[in-house]
Amino acid sequence: MDGNKGRRKLSEQRKKAVNARMQMDEKWIRAHLPEDVREEDIDVFSGLYLDGLKVMSYGERGGPDKLLYEAKDAEDLRWWQLETVCRFVGKADRTGTWRWYRDHAENGHWLYVERKHYDYNAIEDPRLPGFERFLRNLKYGFPAEAWEERVKKYVGLMNFWYVNPHWDYDREKLCFIEISDSREHDDRGNIIEEPRPGSVIRITD
Repeated sequence: MDGNKGRRKLSEQRKKAVNARMQMDEKWIRAHLPEDVREEDIDVFSGLYLDGLKVMSYGERGGPDKLLYEAKDAEDLRWWQLETVCRFVGKADRTGTWRWYRDHAENGHWLYVERKHYDYNAIEDPRLPGFERFLRNLKYGFPAEAWEERVKKYVGLMNFWYVNPHWDYDREKLCFIEISDSREHDDRGNIIEEPRPGSVIRITD
């Protein structure tokens, strides 16, 4: 009996979700995107719906739906939608070469391949191209103060595994830059730098 009630309630939620599918001011969002991505598909809200000002995501495998974001007002919701779109449009530049690449792990530690010629004096961080794309897209139409907050947040993410900051962000060229020779460490409570001695198994061009 209780199970039937639960299924009926979930079914009612699903019907409500269908009727409240994510709406967006497409013209406004496109006007706040850089020209080179303005014509791309911006329907990136699959699996989401609105419950008033709450952005909800469908539960997995029949589970309860989850609150993803709660906007303060309609304007706040619109800025959130723009920020979300900026994570998906445009091409990330993945042409940069890193000095070290993780090859495989042994006994709980990474072994590396080192490149003689490189653009970044660091271990490959696959997040960097996506972070740069997002911040570059957001720069065009986002409020300056809010954009700067995002820049600081992502600089912090890039430096998370460094004892001393390695990365900053060039606000003019819109890309991350290296500001020191510091290296990653293998644990938040351990300052052993990576690659640790003896962990480079191959050097290539």
